[in-house]
Amino acid sequence: MPSLDIVIPCYNYAALLPQCVGSILADDILARDLDKLRIVIIDNASTDDSVQVARKLAENDPRIHIVCHEKNLGPHASFNKAIDVARADYFMILCADDLASANAISSGIQLLERFPKASFVLGTYVEFSSDETLPEAHSQPAGYSLSHGASFIERCCAGFEPVPAHAILVRTSTQKKIGHYRASLPYMDDLEMVLRLATTGVVAEMDCPLAMRRIHSSSSLSESLWDQKLGLLKEREAAFGSFFSNEGFEVPDAKRLHWIVRRKLAEVAYWSAASHLFRRRRAEAASLFEYGYRLNGISMLVPPVGYLFRKQGAFKRIAAVVSRAFA
Repeated sequence: MPSLDIVIPCYNYAALLPQCVGSILADDILARDLDKLRIVIIDNASTDDSVQVARKLAENDPRIHIVCHEKNLGPHASFNKAIDVARADYFMILCADDLASANAISSGIQLLERFPKASFVLGTYVEFSSDETLPEAHSQPAGYSLSHGASFIERCCAGFEPVPAHAILVRTSTQKKIGHYRASLPYMDDLEMVLRLATTGVVAEMDCPLAMRRIHSSSSLSESLWDQKLGLLKEREAAFGSFFSNEGFEVPDAKRLHWIVRRKLAEVAYWSAASHLFRRRRAEAASLFEYGYRLNGISMLVPPVGYLFRKQGAFKRIAAVVSRAFA
């Protein structure tokens, strides 16, 4: 039977860590059919009771192991330590504030066992806040699709929806071959990692989440990069730029695909600039327009109307902006 390492990076999540671990152990199929399950908690010098909570969990279950950093080395250190300590057939990183989706990880393992050419598995993107009721677990066997790595990369370049890269179930041998997350990408290192993994073989995608991402509504994220459209676009540009400068350099039609990404980012910048200008946020609009012009000047001089038809919900978003402006 296959073995599985799930590594949990943790920093000041003492209150959430038991729920995260519990969501893994609640997978009936893992408990019944998996010969070797190991959960490794990597604490990044937490200042709360995370280490004590982790030790108590480990005392009650021999499958749980702990690695403690004496100093806060940043999240990349924990992610890359996770890759270093992985030794099972399959490997996954699950952040301490997120939850494994019921029976999805074992379903992903079954896919990788069934299709040896598949390098990794992605699920769908599901998020929740702590004050929300958790989404219902899938009760039926998960549907799936397979695509060649090159086709998947092209879809990521041409697509408009986020890639659910926060949870990746991967063959450990493949992850070791691809290597560490890049510290030069502080926010979208997981997107670049998925693209890098896709260069190694077939991609399996399930129609259910591997993990559910917790959104902290009370945190400072509302003041951070994630509410700044320009910052998000630049981070996405950096992730694709890093990929095409390294592993993606030899992907078929790499130059064309990279151009598609830049054009798409310019189109998003155009309509975001228009939205800001309509709301009289002239400085933000000017910055977005300047950024988009640098990427693809034509997209900024000729309105990229086609984007509105390709982007799901674009017209609804425009209507909302207009209605608020005249409210």
